[in-house]
Amino acid sequence: MRMKYACAGLLYLALLGTAQGQEKYLLQPGDTLEVWVAQEEDLRRNVVVEPDGWVSFPLAGHLKAAGLTVTEVEAAFNDKLRPFFKENPNLTIMLRPDPLHQPSIFLGGEVTTPGSYPFRKGMTVLHGVSVAGGLRRSQLLPADEDRTIVVRRTIAETETRLKQMTARHARLQAELEDKTAVEIPGDDPESKAIAEQEQTLLDAYRQGIQAQVKARSDTETLGARNIAAITEQSETLDRRIEVAKQRRDSVVALIEKGALQATQRFDRENEIADLETAKGRLVADFTTAQRAVQQELTQIDTALRQQRERALSETVDVERQLEETKNTLTDARKVLDVYERSASETSSANVRTVRYRIVRAVDGTPQEFDADEMTPLQPGDLVRVLYGTTSVLAVDALPNASEAPRLESKASSAEGAAVQ
Repeated sequence: MRMKYACAGLLYLALLGTAQGQEKYLLQPGDTLEVWVAQEEDLRRNVVVEPDGWVSFPLAGHLKAAGLTVTEVEAAFNDKLRPFFKENPNLTIMLRPDPLHQPSIFLGGEVTTPGSYPFRKGMTVLHGVSVAGGLRRSQLLPADEDRTIVVRRTIAETETRLKQMTARHARLQAELEDKTAVEIPGDDPESKAIAEQEQTLLDAYRQGIQAQVKARSDTETLGARNIAAITEQSETLDRRIEVAKQRRDSVVALIEKGALQATQRFDRENEIADLETAKGRLVADFTTAQRAVQQELTQIDTALRQQRERALSETVDVERQLEETKNTLTDARKVLDVYERSASETSSANVRTVRYRIVRAVDGTPQEFDADEMTPLQPGDLVRVLYGTTSVLAVDALPNASEAPRLESKASSAEGAAVQ
């Protein structure tokens, strides 16, 4: 395990070497040190070089690290920790440098992903362009023909989806406006087939609505008949009760005169009670019938309202999808237009070429010169990649590549002047 850490530490140090052959890396704020003490598991941890250049470690306290090598810091740690162990501490430190401190190169212009990238010894312009994702394909090349096929297929599918959603929107509008036909523009077979499907859906919807409307009408008619019958029975009972009361009064008068026995009065009272009981049942039936009719009507009205609300909600959703589909179709057509225009330009007499320019600090002054794919890079180099045509190059000629060797020799004699 210790050998593994040591090898990894040496690898990091090797990667930090600059183009001028710097052998030792001096610690900087932000670097991380992985400290490994074999005798004490709790002393295995990571420490970061603070902005003031110091590090803190248990038992060792505060130590100055910035400007020192890993070997020097390891020796300082050993000196601080030795009093706490019976024998010399078995200490290993591995460096994880801050990525901001690593030497970099910069790629700009016609590359897929312009930006800053870590420098590696022996890098050329071709290496730099490769790590930046390669050349940006701003023109349609013969190998891109399959992409135009995909875009055309996408346009065709999107146009079909747009027709479908337009027809669906027209059908929903017909439902809301109580129309009998779906009005959809277009006489092509695809549009006609879509229109027929939406018309079938509209017919089914209208049949359902008509069935519910008829059910509501039937419920109202039947309920009115039942209530009228109950009302008529109730009125008949009222008349019978009135007659029964009159008979009772006559019996009471005759009983008082001694013409009838008292039991006759009880018979009249029982008759009246029976009639009033029957009247009470009719009143209850009347209330039940009214409530049943109202509940059924409410259910039908609720179903009708929910269908309308569903149509409104779907209309809003379809309008949003229509807008998104139109935008997608517009974007796809723009992409196809670019491809077709680029193909036309590519087939013209002009031939696209690639130019490379390197901006490098020489004696503290930025210098720019022509380069090719095999030109070596140095830390801090800025590589500019440009597209052009043979006719453009003839008019806008840059300094030729013969400048590069002269600047290379100046740069190699000015070690340390490269921009980090």
